[in-house]
Amino acid sequence: MRRAIRLSLVAALAGSAMLQAADVVIDGYRGGTIDFMLKGMTVIDDKKNGWAPSEGSGYLVKLKYETPDTIVDNLKVGVGMYVNGDAGLTDWTPDDGGKPAGGLVVDTKGKSKALMGELYLSYKHKYFDAKFGRQTLDTPLTKISTSLMPNFYEAYMLGTNVIDGLRLTAGQITKMSMGSRAATDFGLIGEGTTTGGAAVKFVQQGGTVEQAKFLNMGEIAGVSGDTDGRTVIGATYTGVKNLKADLWVYHSDDIANDYYAELGYKIPVAKDIAVKLNAQYLMQKDTGSALAGEKDFNMLGVKVALEGKKWGVYAAANKSGDESNAVTEKGYFNAWGADPAYTSTIFSRNAYRDDVDAYKIGGHYVIMKGLKFLVDYAEYGKSDTKAAAGALQATDDAYEIDIALNYKHNENWFFRVFNSRRVSEYNGDTAMGITDRRQNHYRAVVAYNF
Repeated sequence: MRRAIRLSLVAALAGSAMLQAADVVIDGYRGGTIDFMLKGMTVIDDKKNGWAPSEGSGYLVKLKYETPDTIVDNLKVGVGMYVNGDAGLTDWTPDDGGKPAGGLVVDTKGKSKALMGELYLSYKHKYFDAKFGRQTLDTPLTKISTSLMPNFYEAYMLGTNVIDGLRLTAGQITKMSMGSRAATDFGLIGEGTTTGGAAVKFVQQGGTVEQAKFLNMGEIAGVSGDTDGRTVIGATYTGVKNLKADLWVYHSDDIANDYYAELGYKIPVAKDIAVKLNAQYLMQKDTGSALAGEKDFNMLGVKVALEGKKWGVYAAANKSGDESNAVTEKGYFNAWGADPAYTSTIFSRNAYRDDVDAYKIGGHYVIMKGLKFLVDYAEYGKSDTKAAAGALQATDDAYEIDIALNYKHNENWFFRVFNSRRVSEYNGDTAMGITDRRQNHYRAVVAYNF
């Protein structure tokens, strides 16, 4: 019983507990690898204003097996099962003005839900590789911050390194499963503007979203009928020392085309000290039948960082939209989850809204071995993007401050405490009945590997 209680507390509080992939060997025979992971998160407190989550807990259990390549060299099959739900500490019907953190679970009431998020066939050759089936995708517009359950894709991906220093990628995404943060991406972070991340479908379902289920890309985008998915083409060049260049194109059938470019260069200036320079550009145009409406969006970003062995500081900026172009008024159509912007914070992605000049500064310092302090501040001002079908418009300057303390005691234990303070640009607008749109959000994280 005591062990069961202890594991329940770990599930409620752990933020990232994972054992590295373990090789399975039986009588000298390679039996593949097994990954086991336990994650959890709990909200300590926030302002009880009916807008930001003030309580909640959740957990994620992952069990993944990948076969050895004994039958055909370099050919493997992977299966990953994921279970997510409330850790038992959430009041889903609070009567004190609070709001439960729905972004920690995939079920709207916190019930445990299982998903086979990964089921793929992979092959690696000297010059090319392939991965077909359910998987996570590490590309600029498919990688996104997650709390517990991640976003999964049903995709067919090919890659080649036939030219030294040049990585080419091509693929077709047919379906997507939205993770535990999908509703929060749309509702709290995106504030109903369609710019925050996956879950535009949230609008179509009267306040609920079907998460942890593989759906057609068009269905998730909230358009009428299915589409032929999303085609991805990318190139990454690292052939020059300290230089990295990315160019990606995403064609979403009958919805929009997205173009993303990024350039990074590292300049060593002293022993263990380097300057990192980065620039990015994102553009979106409607295509085909334009089922989600006209799209014409662009965002430019720059970032400068100075990093040492125990410390680091940076400054970043993003400029988005064009106030003279009425088509951009709704901002970036972010239906499937994307967040490459340098100025994004834990709960704010205002750089994807229209006519935003966003700035962000931050840094970290290693106080002692295993103990790190981090702080970030982002300023977004007011955008031209209206929310809630045009009912809300910017009335306040938006900003967010994130402060965190991480402590890794040893390979088994990890602790994290953080606070996020945020003001929405719609703070004070009375149109939707909630005038106080501020966060003062505390969370504690404990991780235990076992």
